[in-house]
Parts: sequence; C-alpha cells; structure tokens
Amino acid sequence: MARSNLSRRVVSGVAVLSFGLLNVVAPAQAVSGVQIHAGENLGEVSIEDTAGVINRDRLMDALDELDFNEPTNVAVYTRDGEYSDDINTKTLEFARKSHPEWISAKAEDYGDYWADGLLIITLSVEGSGDGQIGTYFGEDRKVTTSQMESIHEAGYDDFNLSRWTDGVIAVADKASAIMNRPWYKSPALWWTVAAGGGGTGIVLISSAAMRSSRRNNFAQELQSGTEHLTNVTMDLDETEIAAKTLPTGSTHAAELERRFADFMSKYRESFDSQAKLAAAEKKYRSSSRGVDAAKKFKTDAQNLDLTDDAIIAAAALYTRSASWEDAWRAQTKPLADDLAQISTLIDDVDPELMGSAAALASYRETATQSLESLGTQLKAEQIDVDAALDELSDLRRGLTERLDEFAKAQIEAYAENEDEKEEMRREMERSRYSTASQGPRGGTILDVLNPGSLYWSVGSYNAGYTAGTNSVDQSRESSSSSGSVSTGYSGGGSFSGSGGSSRF
Repeated sequence: MARSNLSRRVVSGVAVLSFGLLNVVAPAQAVSGVQIHAGENLGEVSIEDTAGVINRDRLMDALDELDFNEPTNVAVYTRDGEYSDDINTKTLEFARKSHPEWISAKAEDYGDYWADGLLIITLSVEGSGDGQIGTYFGEDRKVTTSQMESIHEAGYDDFNLSRWTDGVIAVADKASAIMNRPWYKSPALWWTVAAGGGGTGIVLISSAAMRSSRRNNFAQELQSGTEHLTNVTMDLDETEIAAKTLPTGSTHAAELERRFADFMSKYRESFDSQAKLAAAEKKYRSSSRGVDAAKKFKTDAQNLDLTDDAIIAAAALYTRSASWEDAWRAQTKPLADDLAQISTLIDDVDPELMGSAAALASYRETATQSLESLGTQLKAEQIDVDAALDELSDLRRGLTERLDEFAKAQIEAYAENEDEKEEMRREMERSRYSTASQGPRGGTILDVLNPGSLYWSVGSYNAGYTAGTNSVDQSRESSSSSGSVSTGYSGGGSFSGSGGSSRF
C-alpha cells in the first residue's frame, strides 16, 4: 500500500483551575457550566501509516485533546505484518532507516535508547482483527511492564474489531495518563468521601504540590551549581597559571590546554546563567523548563570545577611542584577505591560465579601491586608523567574488562530468559554510561579527558546490578498476572530502548 507521512507541531493553550491544597471535586458531568479541556504538553506528532489503516485527521484531532503529564512527542507507525514478526525489532529497523531522530543522539547513550520525551506507537496489522501493538518510550518516559500491558489492553477491543484508528487513540490516551504520572495523580491517592444527598466526591491533592516540588528542585540545583561555580572562581587565578605551565609536546597536557581554551568562555556563560536563574520569578522556578535550566547550569558548573582540578593537578605533576605527590594520589584514588570495594562484589557468591569472582580477586592483587610500583617509578623519575597516566589508564580499563565479564556471569546466573538478560543489561549499561554517576569520582586527569564509559567503577556496577535485579523482579511480579508483553530487540545490537509489544 502507498506510504503516507504526516508531521505536525501542536501548541496547546493551558487552562488552570486552582482549588487549594486539598479539593473536593464533583464528577465532571455534575459540574454545571464548567468544561475542562485537555490537550496539554503534546509536542511533535509524526504519523507513518504504511499500512494505510489510519484516519489521520481523526487521529490528530484526538491527540490534540490528550493531556500528557510532561511535554511528549508522539510517533505513530503502522505496518502490514506477519504473525512471526518481531515488531520491536521492526520498529527499531524502521527508525534507523527513516526516522533517526527517534533514537537518542546524546553522546552518553551511544544510540542505544529512544530519544527523550518520545512515545512511539507501532501497529502491525496481520489481518481482520489480528496483529500486534507496540509502545516504545524515551528513557525519561518509560513505564513498568505492567503499565505497558495496561496501555496495550486499552486498544485491544477496538483492534479486535479492526477499528484501527480508535485503538491507536485508546492506546495513546492510556499512555498519556500513565507516562511520568506525578505521585499526586496516582490512582492509589484517590478516594471517595461522603457528599450531601448521598453523592460522592473525589479528593485530589492539587498541582500546587508539583509546583512546590519543582521549586525545591530548582533551588537545590541552583545552590549546587553555585557552589561549584564559586569553587571555580576561587581557583581561577591558580587555574590560569597552571594552564600556562603545562608542557608542550605532552599528549595529556596538550588536551588539557585545548580544554582551557574554552574554559573561560564557558565560565562566563555559567556566570550569566547563574545570575539569570537567581533572578528568576516564582512561575519560572515552578516550571519543568526552569528545573531543566537549573540542572544544566549545575552540570556545566560541575564540569568546570572538575576541569580546573585536572589542570591544576597536571601542572603539579609535570612541573614536579611541592604538591605533585598529592596530585598523583588524587589520580590513583578512583582505582584504589575500586580495588578496595571488589570484596563487595565477590564475597559469598553462588558457585556458578566462582570463576569470574576469582578473576576479579586475582586482578585486585596484581593491580594493587602495579599501582604501588607505578608510584615508586614516578617518584624515582624512572617513568614520565604521560607514561604513568597511560599505565594507570590501562589498569583501570583492565578492571573494567573484568567487571564486564563478571556482569555477563551475574546476568546469566540471575536472568531466566533473554528478555530478562536484556533488561539487566539495559539497567547496568545505563548506570555505567550515566554522566551523573561520573561526577563524584572527581576531576582527575583521566576522568576529565576520557568518556565516563571508558572506566567502570565498582560503585556504579553495584548500583547497576541492583537496578537490573529490581527491574527483573518487578517484571516477574507483573508477568504473573499478565505476561503478554514482549521486550527486547533481536538483532538490534546493543540497543536497549524501553518498550515492548503484545498480540491482540
């Protein structure tokens, strides 16, 4: 069938009804003269109706009326399918070929996740009333497996009657209510109370709570960023002097010099951002846009703080100033901490993990000795700074390689099927590649000059493994009652975007 294509941006007006912190609201049909219009937070809409089964105008009108909890772009993809199709993989293949913007372009995601703020609905039509429905989410919009099941179920009745447009609308409607649902909109927080004449009302905590929470987040991010920027300001003269003493011809020093070339302009930008955020009005502080801006300011200021630490440490090492040994200890601290924490991974492991645990234990011993030897050689000037940093990098990458192997063994031991393995890999990779998890390790030369994913810390590993097992446990609990959602992407390489499909 002919392929159709529609892309459109929708900007909706927002109506706000304020009742105070706790409100008793009668059912909508009983409120005379009040019409509540939805349609908030719908962003870009893209419809790829390759199966030719969608009434585009009706779908667009319906999407216009939906109220998403956070700004969300919606993509609808329909296709002629077969019973044996893996539509998760088919959706990924279509996105890579025709809509690369559906895939995250963030450097730390390495193209392995769907773009933030995105909902994809895939309808695979196999015949009258038969087919599969899939929903896929940016990591900031992902839902649990049981929630995904309920989203799919919303469209089953219409799909079984070949009412394809109605089914997609029902799926989008359910997804809009569930994705990023604020805690105060949770069904568990709704309850009925007696009202006059035997009627009932609904008590709902107002959106004032959400605005207050955003203002608190805004204030925390602004304060943290300001503290980092203050550190940078206090060290500014020392950083500039240190940058001028970095030797030419050194690989690491040359890269730090290039970083410093942009340092001052980024510092001024962060200083301007701090001033604007500090002067922001209450309305802006209460908005998600304001919180995002405060988070960006904090991240930028933190990066500056880490960079100047690395430049100052490098200058001390290359010039062998009075503080060079302190600077070297700062460079080795991340690895030393990781080696000390290995016992948290390998103590009391199951028998099937003994082999990989032994490899980690053995590496802990050899790496500890190598680290001590490296410091001794550097002190005796038997090795220069560049060579010492390169060997330190090799040691840290060696630990990362063994953590990779241990992760494979742990996943094999815990997961019961391929979907669970993929679920655990996804959570562990997100913890490893998360830029947020790299900050606490400090401004060492290697951490500033290399991508965070190059070195896997034991703390990040532990957090990722815990998240992976928790995610699998939740899926097992939800599958005991539903179990029809299929996740994962066969042949998708390392792609781990959230989402899945089910048959109707």
